[in-house]
Formats: sequence, C-alpha cells, structure tokens
Amino acid sequence: MALGKVETIDAVDPSNGTIIEDESGMSYAYNDPNFKLTGLVVGSPCTYDIDYSAKIPVATNLKPYTPTTTDITTVVSGPITVNPGETLTVNKGGVVNGVINVNNGNLLIVDTGLVNGDVTINNQGSMVVKKGGIVNGTVIVNSGSALKVVNKGTVKGNVIVASANRFIIGNANGGGIINGEITIDKIRKVTITATSTINCGA
Repeated sequence: MALGKVETIDAVDPSNGTIIEDESGMSYAYNDPNFKLTGLVVGSPCTYDIDYSAKIPVATNLKPYTPTTTDITTVVSGPITVNPGETLTVNKGGVVNGVINVNNGNLLIVDTGLVNGDVTINNQGSMVVKKGGIVNGTVIVNSGSALKVVNKGTVKGNVIVASANRFIIGNANGGGIINGEITIDKIRKVTITATSTINCGA
C-alpha cells in the first residue's frame, strides 16, 4: 500500500481518476471498479496499491484512511514501528535510541531530531530527514514510496535501496548529507542537488 490523496475523479466513470502520492508529490492514474463504494471525494486521504516497477504505474484498491500523528520530543527507546496510515515525527528534543520500522507509514526526522539506530522502510512507507534531523544508523528501503534527505538533514550510516519510487537528496531549501555509502538496486528516480554532500564512507 501507499499513502496519498484523491486528485481528480472522472465525471463519466468514477472508477478512473488520479491520486497524488503524499511524500513524492507525484500524480498517478487510478483504476478501481469499486471506487463508488469507498466514499472518497477529491482531496480525501487514501491508501492504495501500486506497482512502481510497472512502466506506467497505476493505483488500485483505493481505501479511505484517517491519518494518526505521533510527535516525539523526548528521549525514547526503540524498537518503534510506524504502521499504515501513521505519521511519526521525531522533532526538536526528540531522541529515539533503537531501530525504527516503517510499514506503509510516514517517518519525519526534523528540527535536530535524532535517531540512534537503523531505519527500515517496508510496504511503500516513506521517510524524510530535514532541518538538522540526524539518523546515526543505516537506512534500508525494501519497498518505499519516497526517501528524502533534504535541508541539512543527515544520514550518518549507509543508505541501501532495494526498491523505491523516489530518492531525493537536497531540495530548494538546502542540501542533504549522506556520510555512508549508497547502494541502489531498483528505483524509479533519484534527484541530487549540487548543495548536497555525499561522502561515501569518507
């Protein structure tokens, strides 16, 4: 599953339309014969299935969801699991000592938030490290919608991408920093800005 919002609905055939993926901002067509039964309208948050390895990915099996948000601003111990529809933010003052597993949820490490452990992303989950957020461990993306390290976000360990939709290092707000090695097996698109730093284990 992946997370997004309904962008458009075909007025003649509501089983077709488009969705916007939450973390990448990419727009994809959907085709779901049961769409009328979902109660979804334009702008509704939804989960959906999508095969990013397809030449033209098409979303299916749309379902409404109500996102839940947890904000960490103190020191906590892992392991922590981010489940479907959940958003976990490790914010200023927040420290996670242990591993984090993202299963079709969203993980944000921002404003000097710190993770002292590895992060694994599964089932089209996403992760953003920005504004001084730091991951001291390795990031492993087994099946992800997006991984962003931007605006002075730092991953001090390695980044291993087995399968993902987008890997973004740096954006208009500032570069990202990767201190470890980057290994990519299968991914649709990688974006790296000139303001980013990749040390490759140096």
